[in-house]
Amino acid sequence: MFSIFVPEMSENKSLHNALRQVRLQAGKFQICGFSISGLATYLQLPELDFCVDMGECPVSAIGLNHVFLTHAHGDHSRCLMRHHSLRRMMGIERPSVYYIPAELAKGAENWIHAEAMFEGVPEARFQLPTIVPMEVGKKVILEYRKDLALETFPVKHALSGKRYLPSMGATLFTHKNKLKEEYLHCTTSEIIALRKQGVQITREVFDPTITFMGDNLGDNLLDSSLSSIWNSEILVTECTFLDDGEQDMAENKGHTHIGKIVDALKKYGTDIHCKQIILTHFSMKYSVDHILETIQKNIPDEFKDRVSAFV
Repeated sequence: MFSIFVPEMSENKSLHNALRQVRLQAGKFQICGFSISGLATYLQLPELDFCVDMGECPVSAIGLNHVFLTHAHGDHSRCLMRHHSLRRMMGIERPSVYYIPAELAKGAENWIHAEAMFEGVPEARFQLPTIVPMEVGKKVILEYRKDLALETFPVKHALSGKRYLPSMGATLFTHKNKLKEEYLHCTTSEIIALRKQGVQITREVFDPTITFMGDNLGDNLLDSSLSSIWNSEILVTECTFLDDGEQDMAENKGHTHIGKIVDALKKYGTDIHCKQIILTHFSMKYSVDHILETIQKNIPDEFKDRVSAFV
């Protein structure tokens, strides 16, 4: 009689679990998702009907209408088509809107079409999702949330030859109209009369609510041309590497070492207006305990209550 040896399998609890969705309170809203380097990144903001990246597409993402893609690497983008397909399968008639770096927009269209053909979708039934090419520095009002605007900025991430691959961070602004100062003293009846006369009595206001850096070199955080990221109420930035001796590895791979985050906090100091700084995209080799202990050890005391880990 033969016996089959089946090795005992147990979960390695020192490592991250890719099946566990993280939930973190960020100001007035919640960020739900997952972000581990090389595995997958997706960050959902249900209250804002918005998602950053689509490295995986859980059921909770299907109802979100707006998706911003930071760059094309598969652990951030591979389920974009899946999101589109599942919405159609679930009978969601409203087209989802994908905000993509302009340099990647045409390639994304070709990729989505090729994937549909690979799956056997008849050409006559194929329908491209709505893709909005994002240009640096231009605010775009979200399709179904007129109270929100998205503005992108370039970040340096991964080198391909002598050029960096197209990568963007973005800030989501609260968009509203406020009464111009010269009309603040007016009564309600006077305001109504001015409107009837066609007088423009309001001005657009954009308040930076949350900024996402995406995958990026730590030097981006020290770049004075990107100093506005520190004006957002919430900043979400990667922190792939933590340990001493990994600084060069972070640089070579186009990612951020915690040392650069510390350098940026020291550089900008009191000019940092973020109420919360959320670190994501840790290497899968670190345990949760190691991540939390290293953050506690390295982050300057004056920022400890503002910095949290998305784990």
